[in-house]
Amino acid sequence: MQIKIMPLGELQANSYILTHGPSGETALIDCGECTPQLVSELEKCGLEKIKYILLTHGHFDHIFGVPDVKRLTGVPVMVHKDDADCLFDENRSLAHRYFPGEQELFRADRLLEDGDVLSLGGQEIRVLHTPGHSKGSVCYVCGNLIFSGDTLFSRTVGRTDFPGGSVDELGQSVKKLFALPGDYIVYPGHHRLTTMETERKTNRFLRNQDVFGDR
Repeated sequence: MQIKIMPLGELQANSYILTHGPSGETALIDCGECTPQLVSELEKCGLEKIKYILLTHGHFDHIFGVPDVKRLTGVPVMVHKDDADCLFDENRSLAHRYFPGEQELFRADRLLEDGDVLSLGGQEIRVLHTPGHSKGSVCYVCGNLIFSGDTLFSRTVGRTDFPGGSVDELGQSVKKLFALPGDYIVYPGHHRLTTMETERKTNRFLRNQDVFGDR
């Protein structure tokens, strides 16, 4: 898989252009803003090769650019069913707090559930429901890659003080991630990459939440 990382929007949320090398099929994961640079990168992939727009959750900083990319590509937008209303309700997306009246409302083409499997050039992308930051937060697992949205960051986790957030649910979600066998490269919704094994050993916030148990 080839991965292009693009921090976009006011909060510099990471958008990921994920391309299956042999086939050229491409997915865009999150889109906080549709910039000329993003359009240029998508055109390099070949607009006809773009297959999905995948959302890790429905907060405004991860979705503001989606309508423009949808118009450009015509590809289906996918989000977990529990965050579906974020796309057409600026209160649920939190846009009303920071950019009232600026969200372009739209609806997903497909609502995802835990365990759903998508295909990108024959490579599976598995959907893991990981609530805690939002009710419909998900992680996308593709081989040894995990796109974790705002569930898991380098050395920390996403906020739980927004509506729909829950420390207990986030703790359970991270346990679910840590229970995955082997190591993974983690591509978070903000800031730098990390690995699952690094987070299992050193994520201090989660240690304080007793996610690690006796580790």
